[in-house]
Amino acid sequence: MFQTLSDTSEPNHPIATTATSPPPQQAPAAPLVATSFLDYGTRPLRYGQRLFMTYAWLVLKNVIGWLLILFSLPAGALLPGPGGIPMFLIGFAMISFPGKRKLTARVARGKPIPKNSLTYQWGVAITCVVAPMAFLLYVYIQRDDPWVKPLLHLCGADRHGIVYVAAYILLAGALWVLLWPGRTLINWGLQIVARIRRKVRPLLRRYGVDLLPARRRRRRLTADGPFQREPDSEILEIHERHYRTASIAWNRSKPWLRRALGVVITAVIFFWIFKPIHKQWPVVSEQMRDTNPMRFLIASVMFGLFLAFRAISWRRILIGLGHRVPVAPAIRIWSTSELARYLPGAIWQVVGRMYLVRPYGVSGSVSSTSQVLELTVFLLANVIIAAGCFLYFGVKVNEEARPWLYASMALVPTLAALLHPQIFYGIVDRVMARLKRPTLADRLGGWALIRMLGRILVALLWQNAAVFILVQPVLDLKIDHWWTVSAAYCLAWCAGFLAFWAPGGIGVREIVFIGAMSVVLPEQTLASLQGENRVALLGFLAILLRLWTFVGEILLTAIAYLFDYRGALNLPGAKGRVVRDRSLPAGQVDLA
Repeated sequence: MFQTLSDTSEPNHPIATTATSPPPQQAPAAPLVATSFLDYGTRPLRYGQRLFMTYAWLVLKNVIGWLLILFSLPAGALLPGPGGIPMFLIGFAMISFPGKRKLTARVARGKPIPKNSLTYQWGVAITCVVAPMAFLLYVYIQRDDPWVKPLLHLCGADRHGIVYVAAYILLAGALWVLLWPGRTLINWGLQIVARIRRKVRPLLRRYGVDLLPARRRRRRLTADGPFQREPDSEILEIHERHYRTASIAWNRSKPWLRRALGVVITAVIFFWIFKPIHKQWPVVSEQMRDTNPMRFLIASVMFGLFLAFRAISWRRILIGLGHRVPVAPAIRIWSTSELARYLPGAIWQVVGRMYLVRPYGVSGSVSSTSQVLELTVFLLANVIIAAGCFLYFGVKVNEEARPWLYASMALVPTLAALLHPQIFYGIVDRVMARLKRPTLADRLGGWALIRMLGRILVALLWQNAAVFILVQPVLDLKIDHWWTVSAAYCLAWCAGFLAFWAPGGIGVREIVFIGAMSVVLPEQTLASLQGENRVALLGFLAILLRLWTFVGEILLTAIAYLFDYRGALNLPGAKGRVVRDRSLPAGQVDLA
């Protein structure tokens, strides 16, 4: 890695003293070590984290170095003055290979190549052997190209293989003739490089970059301590202020870069979905018009009831953890926090529910644990539905469904093991200990979780019936194929939930739904939809289902606020809220 230019000078060694006068106390000097922007983080890293980050930075800086080297050529043509030389030097300093400093020092100082240099002779010989071989191999691979094929036919290479041998000998000989006397031209170029270095080096040093710094030697860190060899510097030394600035800029921009990346991925996915819809609109518009507004309203009400059941399931978890929140406030808090998942960032749903449920006496640790437990059970239920449906299609009907089957079945044992009380609460206890929070006093047992999983499985069948009511007239499906829609939608929900960069799984859920439906739809339906027509119609259904979920969530939230307006407005007498009685001792509360 790069070295850092230190602002402090090295301390002198203590002088020899007599036996009667003790040596003065002097703090040992800190050794100079190779540093990078990793050393200027906001928190210390563990050994494993530092080892991973070190090797990751090693790979990344080599990639950046080669990119700077490649872009230095066009930059030299655009920038005035030295052009792309500083960019090339920085890129060359970042890449790693043995003997780089020695080679760089030789070139930068303009040291000529000796007349009888064995290294130069071997380099010319290897180039003459390897370069023609690589060129002819490329020509052979591109022999069907419209530009290459006539040339090969003219030379007879397509009829006689001996032509390649003759071409190899001619190219090798031509390279030998050009490179062998080229030592004089290279030495002349080295002299020019030395002149450029004398102009560029002061400019770089002015901006905190030292080109070819002096090597450091072994020295004592204390008067009677052992010798310690300081690490040899690289061909460039970067001042520590640049590392500090880069670290601060990275820490500040990292959240925004993550959000921007999520927005870009979502925009690309929606562009891929909307493009065939726009292109094939005259063909598939008739099927899209089969969408019935009454069916949409019925399906939205059914989905709202399903979400209410999910909110009650979360309330049951809170009761198992020792907090009995009334039904109406629980539904209002759950539905409001679910809408917060559409905001950029993955924490607003968790933080919002913690904030809303706190007036009811629920601590932040209990709230976050209940959310993780509810989402894990719900995710397992979706995976079971998807795996069960794809198991039928993958084994008995369509071989193309088997990859989707394996992907869904792989999560079943993992989630089931995670929900085991000993494993789940063991993880929760460790997290609470790291956060210096008290452990949970009340816990749900294994049978309670199994019963909750069974109820959620039944509720998912209700949700998938609503999905089938919505998409049936567009795809003209029979009632026997409602399993296809169940498998596709449950798998799409799982993918959207696991896509942490997409708020609410926007974009990811839609594209997985399109891919899954393209596999499990009946053969006659797939035969009627070919190419972009299929993508356009399924993309329209995916967007329609996104709108359906949003309408169902808004309906449930509006009804919940209507029944619990006192709790929403923090009015006196709101049911279930924890109020502080000033006549009670500190730390004791009374339930309204």
